[in-house]
Amino acid sequence: MGLPKNYYNYFDICKKEEILTNTAKGAIGLGLEGINKIAKLQPIAHLFREFPKGERKQYGILKRYYDYWKEHGEPPKVSPGRPKEYDKGNYKDYRIAAPPFDPILNAGLKKMNQGRLKRIYKKEFIWLALKEAMERRPQFFDWNDGNEK
Repeated sequence: MGLPKNYYNYFDICKKEEILTNTAKGAIGLGLEGINKIAKLQPIAHLFREFPKGERKQYGILKRYYDYWKEHGEPPKVSPGRPKEYDKGNYKDYRIAAPPFDPILNAGLKKMNQGRLKRIYKKEFIWLALKEAMERRPQFFDWNDGNEK
């Protein structure tokens, strides 16, 4: 696969930072932990990523992360991203055909979310509607079989 175009190669960074080639090669033997042990790269070592290149591995850092570090003297603050909504191991994905009530549902959700600190998304709303429908008809659904209510 190789390194994406928006990444700097680890060895190019070592040349820019005037790190000896033997030191750079020695650190690669330990992988990402080895990069963390190089004093000049410690502030940004957590931003390096590993890429497969045949049977060997190649290391790189996003160009914008390195450039930011050189410009501001501190590593960039990287957002971990949006958290996963659910653990796929515990949930089942149902694909259903529904009547065309999407505009009505969107308008209702928009009214519900006005003034709320935490938004209710369409997926959560449908899940709650199904759960409520099942709770209203306990004669059909046995919640005592170890299933959660």
